[in-house]
Amino acid sequence: MKIGDMIEINRGAFKHWALYIGNGKVIHLVTPDGSGVLRAFSSSSPSVSCKGMITIDTLKAVADGNPYKINNYLDDKYKPRRTDVIREDVDILKGRTITYDLLGRNCEHFVTFLRYGKSESKQADDFLKNVFIASGLLGGMVVVAAVASVAVAIIKVFK
Repeated sequence: MKIGDMIEINRGAFKHWALYIGNGKVIHLVTPDGSGVLRAFSSSSPSVSCKGMITIDTLKAVADGNPYKINNYLDDKYKPRRTDVIREDVDILKGRTITYDLLGRNCEHFVTFLRYGKSESKQADDFLKNVFIASGLLGGMVVVAAVASVAVAIIKVFK
């Protein structure tokens, strides 16, 4: 494992992301419950954003027994930043509180920003694509049903 490697931690329904900074430690963005995912998203609260804390912990503590792997999946798209630049940003950002948004500023956005200087989240993008596909299919079925009912009504009128 090298400084600047993105660590994908499998937590079942979602992945938590951290960035390796050496000596067994990672930097990551966590929500107030410490999970790195916004629990409010699945509760009665309509909010998908809150304050997040940028923390440094051991990889072992962050993984908490969950499987993890190095996943620098954007290396073919972007050039990783130099280690000294990453370290400077780590020093500036550690301990800060920033806005956490499940779909726009999550832990994956945070680590891709540190590694590449670009903020992206495949996990959030995939979620949004699935929502749009599902709503598109649902919307398509509604349109087909509406057209069919209009066609039936027209046929009844002309019989």
